[in-house]
Amino acid sequence: MADLFDYLKWRGDLSFTVSDFNEIDALILCQLAYIDFSDIISSEVKTQKSLKHVAEEFSTHKNLTEKSDLGLIINPKTIDLLYKTANSQRFSDILICGYESIYNLQIEEQFSAITFLIDKEKVFVAFRGTDDTIVGWKEDFNLAFKEVVPAQNESLSYLENVIDYFSNKKILVGGHSKGGNLAIYSAAHLNKKYQKKILFVYNFDGPGFLQDSLLLPNFAEILKRTKTFYPKGSIIGMLFHHQDDFFVVESDGFFVMQHDPFTWKLEGPKFQFCPELEKSSTFFHKTFNEWFINLEKSKREEFVETLFNALESTKASTNSELAANWLKNSGKIIKSFSDLDPEIKKSAGHTASEFFKLAGKNIYNEYKLF
Repeated sequence: MADLFDYLKWRGDLSFTVSDFNEIDALILCQLAYIDFSDIISSEVKTQKSLKHVAEEFSTHKNLTEKSDLGLIINPKTIDLLYKTANSQRFSDILICGYESIYNLQIEEQFSAITFLIDKEKVFVAFRGTDDTIVGWKEDFNLAFKEVVPAQNESLSYLENVIDYFSNKKILVGGHSKGGNLAIYSAAHLNKKYQKKILFVYNFDGPGFLQDSLLLPNFAEILKRTKTFYPKGSIIGMLFHHQDDFFVVESDGFFVMQHDPFTWKLEGPKFQFCPELEKSSTFFHKTFNEWFINLEKSKREEFVETLFNALESTKASTNSELAANWLKNSGKIIKSFSDLDPEIKKSAGHTASEFFKLAGKNIYNEYKLF
């Protein structure tokens, strides 16, 4: 079965005037958004460089080793993807601009975005998904009890700025993982004049939203132009609520590793689609959301804070750091839980227990194992 690199072999010599921009192209650009382009691409949208030029600067950067280390979560093949796209006729002349990357521990924000000029008519805005930082994962979990997280506000401001500058162009927006959530959120919250400029939104296995948000008129309008893709065993994309209309993609990844786009399978210039999600994915979606809906908002917040306070007790700032000293860090995590106020410990334990009880019931109903 073919992957993103095979696609570049098959379509890499075809310009966008010969073969239109499609969802595979969108996924490739969203994956490139995980790369650290600081000191290479300007934050100004008026200052642009070709992808070929960017790749050359990246390959000779004084901090190449550090920049090439994308951490525990992001596939290292992403760096190879940069070089392969830069050497293809299809992508080499794409202009890139507006690189932003924000990490703010105080307000628990992880945000990054980049803009690609596809041709004379279209611009693609790619929002980065959750990276290796623990604060990035904390912000994702904060979606459980916050109507808006900082990265969502940042994504709206970023998209408005791009539309302002490229006022004569059609806008495409996309993202993988949390980036998909940001793409939908920002497009949905544009004013009507700007929203008309959005051609499509691409959501690649991004977590959903609170049910009330999806029912708002601004969401309903942009979801008509949203193309959502989940791997057949999606877990991340099954968090919270999502639109009913979506595509299921074949993947050769195991369990949650299907979140990695390099495991997604293609047929020529398109994804290889499946008729439906795997049972493991629908089971998780049903179980998580039933549990989530029955929890009071204060309990959701308490559970998330308890979990991440334990992780923060290790002083690790990334998942890579956490894993590198796992034996030592696991001891700190256990101690953090043992030092909890008895009432909080009891409450958090009860919250987790309710999830596993519901999971047991749904396993019985879904799989008929007992």
